[in-house]
Amino acid sequence: MPFKMFRVNSAAELDSAPVALIAHYPLEKRDYKPYAQCNLCWNDDALLLRMWAFEVSPPFGSELKALLYLWEERPDTALAVTMEPEEKCTFSLYEDGAFRIVQPPEGFHLHPHSGEDLQGIYWGGLVTLPKSWLTQWGQVELEAGAVIPGNFYKLCPGPKMAHQGSAFPADFLGNPFDRKSMEAFLVVSY
Repeated sequence: MPFKMFRVNSAAELDSAPVALIAHYPLEKRDYKPYAQCNLCWNDDALLLRMWAFEVSPPFGSELKALLYLWEERPDTALAVTMEPEEKCTFSLYEDGAFRIVQPPEGFHLHPHSGEDLQGIYWGGLVTLPKSWLTQWGQVELEAGAVIPGNFYKLCPGPKMAHQGSAFPADFLGNPFDRKSMEAFLVVSY
């Protein structure tokens, strides 16, 4: 069943949108499987991506990553959005097995959120990706019924508390970022 991307009129509506849980940690031999969540919505002009992880003391290199194969005419190219606990966000294109950093959208600002609630201590943020910025690499289809392959990740290279997790099963023994490790994200309008 595909992950649904809802149409929203404001960022405030994200709380009613479907949430992808990062719960697949197939190589984890210990109990360190940070609970993380993501949602992805759209409006007429942009994609809205919110990611957050529950980690008391995030180890060095801890990150949340969204990978989206947005361009039908570029089936082997994905956009990666990476957030770090230090309120840092980077954008890159994933092509030929490598990530290449790209300039953020004009006027870009990460709206970080961190704190504590009944589930624990968390960090993350909300990013708005203007459709006009996304189309510099090809046409982006955000109409209801469109399908965008993608996945969400919680990663940390280590050495302390190394882990690799995803919202949808990914090939962490091979290449977790190629299209075979993606889920269908269905654009839905209610």
